[in-house]
Amino acid sequence: MSDDLSPAAQFAAAAAAEADAKASAEAAAAAVSTVDHVSAFPSVSASVIGVALATASAAKPVFAAVPAANADDSVGTAVAHDNASERPAPAPASSDDALESPSASAVADAVAGLSVNPDPSTSTPVDAAAADSAPVSSSSFGSAARHNADDSYVSAAAAFESAIDSAVASTFGDSEDAYAEDVPRRANAAPAQAAHRPKANKPIDFADEELFPSLSSTAPPRVAPSAWGSKAGSVAGGSSGAVRGPQSMADQIKLSQTTEIVDLPMMQEPISDIACKIMERTKTRIEISHNRVLNTSTYLISGKPDNVAKAKREVCSKLSPRITKIVQVPAFVRAQVVGVRGKTLQKIQTQTGTSITITRASASVTKDPNEDDLFDLIDISIIGDNMGVLSAIAQIEAITNKRTTKRAVQLTDIPREAYALLVGKNGETLNVFQLAHPQIQIRIPSPIAADQTICIAGEREEVNAAAADLRSAAHTLMENSQVVKVSIPKRQHRFIIGENGQTLIDIINATGCSVLVPPPRSPSDQVTVRGPESSLVQTLGLVMTKANSAILETVDPTTVHQYGRPLLYAQRALQYFHDRDRFRRIESEHGVTLRVPSAADAAAASAPEQVQIELQGKDSRSVAAAREALVALFGAFPPYHFNSIEVEPHLHALLSGRDGANAARLQAARSVYALFPGDSISRNILVVYEGFNPDIDRVADAAGRERATRELLRKTLEEFRTTIQNDDSYVTHVAKVPAKLQQSLAKASALDGLLRAAGAADADNRVVVRFGGVLAGQNEPESTRTTRKGDAELDEDEVEVKGLASAVDNVIVELSKRVKADEEYVRLHSFRGEVTVPQQLMPRIIGRGGENIKRIRSERDVAIDIADGTSSGAPGVVKLQGTREDVAAVIVQLEEFVERMADQTSEIVSVPANIHKALIGVGGRYVKRLEDKYAVRVQFPSSKREASDEEQGSAPALNPDQIRIRGGQKGVEGAKSELLELAAYEVEHSHTARFKVPAASLPHIVGKSGTHINEIKDESETKIELGTPNNGEVEVTIVGTRAGVKLAREAIEAVVAEQKSQIDVMLSIPVKHHRFLIGSGGNRVRELVQQAGGNPDAMSGSDACRVQFPRASENTDDVRLKGDRAIVEAVRKSIEELVAERERMTTTTVQIPVSQHAFIIGRGGSQLKQLQDTHSVEIHFRSKSSRVQTDATGDRAEDPSTVRITGLPENCESCKSALLALVRDETRMAVPLALHQRLGGRGGSLWRRVRSEFDVQVDAAHVDKIPARRIDEKGDMDNATEDIVYRDAESSLSELKAEWILRGEKAKLSKAVDLINNEISKAGTTVEAHVRIESRLHRFVIGKQGANIAKIRDTTGCEVNVPKRDSSSQWIVITGGRTGADRAIEMIHEYIEERD
Repeated sequence: MSDDLSPAAQFAAAAAAEADAKASAEAAAAAVSTVDHVSAFPSVSASVIGVALATASAAKPVFAAVPAANADDSVGTAVAHDNASERPAPAPASSDDALESPSASAVADAVAGLSVNPDPSTSTPVDAAAADSAPVSSSSFGSAARHNADDSYVSAAAAFESAIDSAVASTFGDSEDAYAEDVPRRANAAPAQAAHRPKANKPIDFADEELFPSLSSTAPPRVAPSAWGSKAGSVAGGSSGAVRGPQSMADQIKLSQTTEIVDLPMMQEPISDIACKIMERTKTRIEISHNRVLNTSTYLISGKPDNVAKAKREVCSKLSPRITKIVQVPAFVRAQVVGVRGKTLQKIQTQTGTSITITRASASVTKDPNEDDLFDLIDISIIGDNMGVLSAIAQIEAITNKRTTKRAVQLTDIPREAYALLVGKNGETLNVFQLAHPQIQIRIPSPIAADQTICIAGEREEVNAAAADLRSAAHTLMENSQVVKVSIPKRQHRFIIGENGQTLIDIINATGCSVLVPPPRSPSDQVTVRGPESSLVQTLGLVMTKANSAILETVDPTTVHQYGRPLLYAQRALQYFHDRDRFRRIESEHGVTLRVPSAADAAAASAPEQVQIELQGKDSRSVAAAREALVALFGAFPPYHFNSIEVEPHLHALLSGRDGANAARLQAARSVYALFPGDSISRNILVVYEGFNPDIDRVADAAGRERATRELLRKTLEEFRTTIQNDDSYVTHVAKVPAKLQQSLAKASALDGLLRAAGAADADNRVVVRFGGVLAGQNEPESTRTTRKGDAELDEDEVEVKGLASAVDNVIVELSKRVKADEEYVRLHSFRGEVTVPQQLMPRIIGRGGENIKRIRSERDVAIDIADGTSSGAPGVVKLQGTREDVAAVIVQLEEFVERMADQTSEIVSVPANIHKALIGVGGRYVKRLEDKYAVRVQFPSSKREASDEEQGSAPALNPDQIRIRGGQKGVEGAKSELLELAAYEVEHSHTARFKVPAASLPHIVGKSGTHINEIKDESETKIELGTPNNGEVEVTIVGTRAGVKLAREAIEAVVAEQKSQIDVMLSIPVKHHRFLIGSGGNRVRELVQQAGGNPDAMSGSDACRVQFPRASENTDDVRLKGDRAIVEAVRKSIEELVAERERMTTTTVQIPVSQHAFIIGRGGSQLKQLQDTHSVEIHFRSKSSRVQTDATGDRAEDPSTVRITGLPENCESCKSALLALVRDETRMAVPLALHQRLGGRGGSLWRRVRSEFDVQVDAAHVDKIPARRIDEKGDMDNATEDIVYRDAESSLSELKAEWILRGEKAKLSKAVDLINNEISKAGTTVEAHVRIESRLHRFVIGKQGANIAKIRDTTGCEVNVPKRDSSSQWIVITGGRTGADRAIEMIHEYIEERD
């Protein structure tokens, strides 16, 4: 017997070779049942089944009727080999060619593979492959065995059962005697006698944990009824029928064996050698099966748990192809993924065997520091085998979930053409999508942001749903859109885009179409327009309009002149023209815009296209003129007008002179302009002949002028060289400066400070400093390079200074001061000290991101170096260097901290997990305040922050409802007390109610801009979340106190009930009645709503009723009523009644003299309004303006005295009678103007008396005008010496009259006329008294708000006129009777005397 087989396998093989036909025939049914049901018994040992199948395959004709199961693509097992033909198989004792058939081995291994699947409802890739590739599956095999009488199936089943029996007996130590007694009996029995087996045999229970121990540490599997019990009963028992318990061998197998299944992508290269080496190193057994349909490999690893784990890791690492996955997480979790000093990231890489790279977080836009920007994402690249990558992703996701439950997703699979379509016309499409997902933030990039993608953020589930909807919407929009491409010259693309893409955004908003403009670096000139077919024409029109909104031309300076080095000429010319501001002059003269390369861009240009000048204008004429002017400008300066020389920057001031005096002199004398660089690095000096030198201008031929110009420039440059060589005021000195100090001095700010301190910062005293200890390009651009053409090499501790001798000396002195100061600083800060700190306190010493160390360094100017303990648990050492005082202070500070931390304690508080988020607060606000207040650290199970090293190493993991508080004893107690109080408050305020409301009521619940829902939240002090509409309903979640939740729910349900009572009614009212129903300023419609019990100002609610009339331009009869049912019905009834009345109305007229219209209307229309209200009619008088307009045009119109009355017939008649009753008789009479002034007018005493005694209305029909004369005019009164002067007022008014109209009853009119005539006869002579009163006293005569002067007029019946405030006159004029005038004078003096 081969030594390669285990004892159990050898024993099983021997027993199988001796099995008789009778036992084999009966065991066939059991084998079939085994194949069908083996997956239901996860407790069956895989190794036992494997050995049994290996033994059963010894009989060659076993699988004769079964196809080869696709030998090339079979699910056959191999022991560290790639195909079945290469697999070594243990030879059974009874035959030398036992396992020669690959098909037999394949089917046996497939059945063995089924036995290790713990869940019969699921299938591994191996199972799936077997089902797809093999013509006969496990179930079909069982069916064939039951219904086919072919002998090969019987033999196979018998061999299978015999092998099972033998393996079980060998593994579990069955009685040898019983088995030996059974073997010859089974060998000699005939197949037909299989039913007469001994009844003493006890059936084997395959669900028995003792007989068939599990290979893993999982919970005991469920026991299912077995079909094997009645058919394999005689296998385990002998004549005694007793089954002994497991012996030591079974116990060892049960405790030490396990099996793992690993599915990996199929490797292309051979893997057998690698698998064998893994088996040797890990002492495990590895079986491999391939599925070329799914392109996967399945590895079955068996052995001790530790070895299996090690082998699994090596298999995943070495037999899986390396893959790369990129995971996007919010940037604010980067610190948690990396961990303290990268420990978390290093741990993930070690555990998963992957390489992880994290991109730097992008610069976030300004935002609230307490809020996390979900759109700010970072990419985490993970490289490794498939399982390692998946494990690393899972760990990173777990860390992210602790930090936030929200996610942001970039939808890179949505094409850019769909972005504008998703936004829609004026953002309509995006708004609809946002309403469907209110909890989701959506960010669609600008059309010009080519490197950005659509990003959505929110809760994970909602983000996934929104992403799916957005992708679906994008797909639908793309399918329903048309594409048009148009070629537009590249230079016109910027007009389509506009400044910052605004023009492109305007086109998209106006049309809703997508417009894609190729990027500037793309050679394509095609603009793509995509959108609905109905909008494409409009979009193309806008695109072409914008593209052609300006005329463009270009000028290439390299083609203006024939020159061997055209690019050099263009660079020189552009540099000179920029300096002389020549381009701006062309722009202002021709009204165009020039896009000219800058001098720096031109200097860096390598091709003629990079120095071209573009002209842009609104009309072709101005652009053409500007182009001619530009070409003429370049034509006036041919290449020989330019030359240059390289000079050390520090010598530029020597050549230009103080304040540019030398350069100005050169320009004036020779018309040569010297252009010096504006920085302290460039050496090139450009000289330009500007064309106004008489010596050159007099040369007739062009060749001669060119030679003369070249000679002039050559002579100028030669003089520059001579000046430099003969000058001894510019020197070069080298100073010794330590290289470390040079690193700080070479920085731009430090170098500028050095030069300013030395007085060498201005242009006249400019110096050049080179640092030998600074690498080329390392220092800022303001400092020069370390080496340059013509420069000597400097040692590391040397600094070279070039420039004016006095400036160089000052810089050297300043450098010496800096060197001495640095040496003194080093001497003072050379004191060293160290502090020993327990290893677990090191993270607290360092602080988050090293903040504590940075703070100590900034406060004490101390260098700090931290050395961790060399061994685990060894104390760390904090090394300090600085001044003695600072080092001593830091040592005391650190020792106090260590002493304080010795009092540290930790306590765990149990708080329901659902309120942890509320205890933490937004951005950790609450927990940070608690930590600062009590000097403790509070850790939650789902903490957003990484636990410190000592917490990770020593503290046990927290349960979901636990919170750990670490710190000083008193601080922990205080924090615990406050935390529990806050938790009790949150529990009280965490009552939750969920219910559904109709989606149609959602806008009314929310209110405009969320006002209503916010009011409910404030009043009930609850949190309210509204879900998304689903099947016409919206789920509402309310969180708060029990009373608050009840109050909020009642308020929301009241809105829902209220909306159910709301109706929308449309009435058909003729347009002619709309104005009447609305009323003046909407008063009538408001009254209708009020009368119906509604509130005309309410837009919604139980008392709302909105009446909407169409606009005059709409010309429709529809009137809409919307609001509460009862109120709407009442208003509807009132409107219909009013309309019915209006239909019955008629119009009648009455003739009333125009002169009495005003009287009938009354003051402010009071009498007219009373008549209309009393009779329920409308009365229309012709306005004065309409009468005047009719007279002016000459058109015939109705009589001005006609008054129209509109209303019900009976009301019109009663109103007509009332109007006629108001019409009065009238008479006219003339009175002296003096009397009119004294007694007439609306405030006159005579008019009031006539009105009160006779009910006669008096009006002035005409009043003669008196000659205009100001009462404060200077006249003969200036010469008067008396203070009171009397004059006869009637002498100037004797011929002037006033005509009065008297209206009233005929009998009373005569009495009123008699009274007026009597007053005229009684009236005496009218005098005009002039009283001199100082101007400053006039205000006392007038009195407060004119009270005094009004009293004087009423008492005396005289007219009193006081000069205006800005007048210089002192005379007060009193007009009236002599007695009244005297009394008025007395009253004036009385008021003046009483002023105090």
